[in-house]
Amino acid sequence: MKSIKSLVALVSLASAAACALFASGAQAAEPVKVRLGDLAQALNSIASNVMIQQGFDKKHGIAVEYTTYPTLDGLFTAIRGKQVDVGFGGWTAFAQFRSKGFPVTMFFPVGRGVSLDIIAPKGSTFKSLADLKGKKVGSYAGAAGTATVLFRVLTSRYYGYDPAKTNDLQYAGPGLLPSLVEKNEIAAALLFDPLAAKAIATGPFRSVANLADVYKEKVGDDFLWIGVASNDDFIAQQPAALSGFVRAWIESVNYVKANPAVFEPTAKALGLDAAGTRILRERVLADYTTTWNDATIRSLGTFAKMANEVMGGGFLDEVPAAAFTTRFNPR
Repeated sequence: MKSIKSLVALVSLASAAACALFASGAQAAEPVKVRLGDLAQALNSIASNVMIQQGFDKKHGIAVEYTTYPTLDGLFTAIRGKQVDVGFGGWTAFAQFRSKGFPVTMFFPVGRGVSLDIIAPKGSTFKSLADLKGKKVGSYAGAAGTATVLFRVLTSRYYGYDPAKTNDLQYAGPGLLPSLVEKNEIAAALLFDPLAAKAIATGPFRSVANLADVYKEKVGDDFLWIGVASNDDFIAQQPAALSGFVRAWIESVNYVKANPAVFEPTAKALGLDAAGTRILRERVLADYTTTWNDATIRSLGTFAKMANEVMGGGFLDEVPAAAFTTRFNPR
């Protein structure tokens, strides 16, 4: 009888240990929360929402919380202030943050700038960036945003003017710019997709120039525009989560490329017809890039030098090595 009681006690102890082990394993398997920040109405939302809706984040051990900000300054404040763990933004901004002592590091690329257009009224006579000399142009990207810097580099080096130095460059939220053009308060505006695609496809606008195309024509290289960055604390505490984010992002981009239906909610919200939806999809897919290696990072130095010459001392005087890393690339 005593041996039976001992056996029962042993079985109970083993069961309790198994339950504790299972609970411990379940707890260890809990996904890591990743607060992801983005600019409102940015094309990054398409793949970001796919990541969450299709469960690619959970598949790779993370739980993404996606938050958007109405202005780029608001987004950058959140990134620098660690209000988000990962944030989208132009690589020049991330490099500038690091050079000024903010612990921000870009760890993967997102977009090449294919969707950066200068839009103007359909009836305007502007044929190229040259025709915008002396005209008021609005930019969504703020004074130091990568898109604004690219615009200034191109006009300064290849068209003989810098709109910022003549006070012809103005800044406003992306949703406001088309109406400013319509009211003739500005002659043209620098926009990004999906708003640029909407303006071209459904509004009384046309593209004067695509900045990525102009850069390719003048410099001979593809431009890199947007990437994702994190801060030193999160990098140190959750490196596996960032590796998981990269894998989830790549899987999301591939899903977007293979499933045209993911564009339908965005197209519907923008009021795009079938032709407009096709334009949006073609531009977004052409913009995505997942090539990120030491050679890619070295190539950024070409634009950094041009940007420094145009923007002046204090802007990308150097590109700190710590501003970029490839350590979270899939191995």
